Amino acid sequence: MKKHFLKILFFISASWIGVGSFHGYAQRQDFETDFQPLSFPEEFLPAWFGNEVRATSARIFQMAGQGRNSSRALAVQPISSSDGKLWIRLTPASFENPELVFYAKTLQNGTGTRPALVFYSWGESLEGDFSEPIQIGSNEEFLNENRDFKRYSIDLPDDFKSSHEVYLSIDIRYGSGTGSAARWVMDDFEFGDLVRDETPPSVLEVKGYDSNSILVQFSEKVDPVFSILNLAYELDGENPEEVLLKNDSLAIATFEQKLEIAKSYTLKIRQIPDLEGNFLQDTTVNFMFFDPTAIAEKALVINEIMPAPRADQDLPNVEYIELFHAGDQEFRLEGLMFSNSRSTTVLSEYWLRPGEHLILTPENEGTQFVEFGNVLAVKSWPTLLNSGDQISLKSSDGVLIDQISYSTSSWGGSEFANGGYSLEVPNPFILCDNTSQLLSSRAEARGTPGVQNSVFDPSDSLEPLELKAVFFKDSLTIFVEFSSPFLLSLSVKNVVIDPSLEVDSLTFPSANLLSLFLKSPAKSNQTYQLEIKGIQDCLGNEIPNQIFPIVLPDIPRLGDLIINEVLFNPRTGDPKFVEIKNTSQRFLNLEGWALANRNAAGEVDQKRLFGSQGLILPPESYLAITTDLNALKLSYPKSAQGNLLQISSLPSYPIGGGTVILLNPSGELAESFEYDEALHHPLLRDPKGVSLERISDDSPATLRSNWQSASGNEDYATPGRKNSQSLEVEFESTLIQIDPEIFDPEGSSGVAFTSIRYELSSPGWMGTFKIYSAAGQLIHTLAQNQILGTTGLFTWQGTDSTGKLVRAGYYVLVAELYEPDGNVKVIKKTIVVATRL
Repeated sequence: MKKHFLKILFFISASWIGVGSFHGYAQRQDFETDFQPLSFPEEFLPAWFGNEVRATSARIFQMAGQGRNSSRALAVQPISSSDGKLWIRLTPASFENPELVFYAKTLQNGTGTRPALVFYSWGESLEGDFSEPIQIGSNEEFLNENRDFKRYSIDLPDDFKSSHEVYLSIDIRYGSGTGSAARWVMDDFEFGDLVRDETPPSVLEVKGYDSNSILVQFSEKVDPVFSILNLAYELDGENPEEVLLKNDSLAIATFEQKLEIAKSYTLKIRQIPDLEGNFLQDTTVNFMFFDPTAIAEKALVINEIMPAPRADQDLPNVEYIELFHAGDQEFRLEGLMFSNSRSTTVLSEYWLRPGEHLILTPENEGTQFVEFGNVLAVKSWPTLLNSGDQISLKSSDGVLIDQISYSTSSWGGSEFANGGYSLEVPNPFILCDNTSQLLSSRAEARGTPGVQNSVFDPSDSLEPLELKAVFFKDSLTIFVEFSSPFLLSLSVKNVVIDPSLEVDSLTFPSANLLSLFLKSPAKSNQTYQLEIKGIQDCLGNEIPNQIFPIVLPDIPRLGDLIINEVLFNPRTGDPKFVEIKNTSQRFLNLEGWALANRNAAGEVDQKRLFGSQGLILPPESYLAITTDLNALKLSYPKSAQGNLLQISSLPSYPIGGGTVILLNPSGELAESFEYDEALHHPLLRDPKGVSLERISDDSPATLRSNWQSASGNEDYATPGRKNSQSLEVEFESTLIQIDPEIFDPEGSSGVAFTSIRYELSSPGWMGTFKIYSAAGQLIHTLAQNQILGTTGLFTWQGTDSTGKLVRAGYYVLVAELYEPDGNVKVIKKTIVVATRL
């Protein structure tokens, strides 16, 4: 019962207490509490009754922005068919010598000439008789025109001073004249033992308000007329252009010129009274000016996001955004633009000090967060998307202060994304975009609105800022990608390209990406040196100038890229790989290139893109494509420094045999290679972990003799580097060349086979290639009456026709070449089969 009584007492007291120039105990009404649209005999405010109370601008209603210093007020609109009537219940016996004061004014309503006529009377009860009405002022007191507030007092009759309850009736009547009548406005009503204020106001604080305005905070309400006189203020000898009074005791003085940041100023203030006529003593204030609206980028940080609250948690089931003041000076947030990907709203007046947090909430939900800290309710709240959104904070003129994005993956798992957890920034003092730093809250309440984040980590150590990629997107555009975010403060003056290429402009597509736009196109296959100066990491530390080689690559032509090596039967636990080679003398652009295979129907299948944007293959170089770089390097240590590329998956390349297909960006077949284990060296005991290497770039991949097992001396595979079995000697002989002329089939020194190359003057030739012993015995037939191209290749692994290793010694290649006109050429060349020493 006692609690219930205290609640009622608090409600009544809070409803009556207002700000005025009296400080005694009194019944006060400032009309800031929402009116209930209830008419007599119901109360529209505690102890206040009206004959026709409306929620709209008619009869008796609450009016926003027209109270003293733009507060709320009570307004009455008398019309020809209805005067306004108010009754106020008062308790004179509660006071020793009660007085009654209020402020009133008129607002012009239409173009009529009728004044509002105001009368008051007294009664002991609402239903009883009231005294004869007494007019306040004359018929000219409340004309139909805009007037300033004026203070009025009404004397309580002696007969009622000891009454426990008495009613004051105020009639607002429709005056004589033409057209409409004035609208009557009342504010700051007080009744009780009013102690007259005899203390003059003083200046509590002077500080910047915006770039050319200052705020003067007085100790109490000041006169609304004297306080806005320009001559009452003098800043270093200059009077303001305009002075506005805000919230009764705040004066905003605006000057013609912008004020200087961090400059000390002297302000003189004189002849300003409070509402009781007590004049401020002439005052001089020295202060240092800072513009609280000049909020630098990252000085105000989006520090915590709650896009998907839940009803069953400790925190309110309401979206919120938390801001953190990471700067050094107090900020004024009025006018800041707060946006998500779909809408923008503007923040209202709020002052935030360094190190403070501020919770932004939807307009009608702010009271739910009062217990958590500073709250600013936001009109037209931009509803946050649960699955992902971008949130930004900009100055009133559109300059970015902070921006952050999130997606479902930002929470680190569906349990957190769907569990009512907020996303928190670990270090609000980092000067870069915090998108990649967001973490799910670790707090028991699943969020930390208004206080330090649960994941807070002020560590000043960052991962080294390193180059991740630099490449020409086209002849006029360069992309530079770093391993982590950097400060987006570079300009064209920070970039030098040698040989000379002039940068026209630059942009920052993301937090770790820089785009450079050139004034003139770069030359293809010209190596440039790109130098970027003054790069700063996210803590503002400048790192050494970065110099990168960069080249504009060519689009590969047919035959420029070939399949060069394949490992289809790896050792257990090792990855497979496919190696391609650039056979040209040009840098080649690999963007869009892919590997594939053939399905059972012979169709191209399982396309796997490996050519990402910016991937370039230098002249006559190699690229091995695999699914596990580290495992490949461990298995083939000689190739640890080879040019290797990891992708998530390769097409299926079965151990028993299959087809490797190389596709260009248009999806056209550039080359294919049908492989099987029979292509390995016949003396190879175990093909597991042994790659097939291409012998000659000039011979097609479809030529089976153009493939050979990788040498054991080179780890049985050479991913990303020169093949162990490659044929590079220039063709020097007439028609036929053997290389090497001496070889060991077991590979004890050099290659384990010999190559027989031919080069003919025209197509249409046929040929037979046979190996004989020194005694003239036929050992092996390499080709029998085969149609030959203009160039070709055969290999002999030192075995006979049954696959057995021949003895060491001299052997003879006999080649019978049949010209298109019928002539026959017979060529004999010696081959030596060596043996292990």
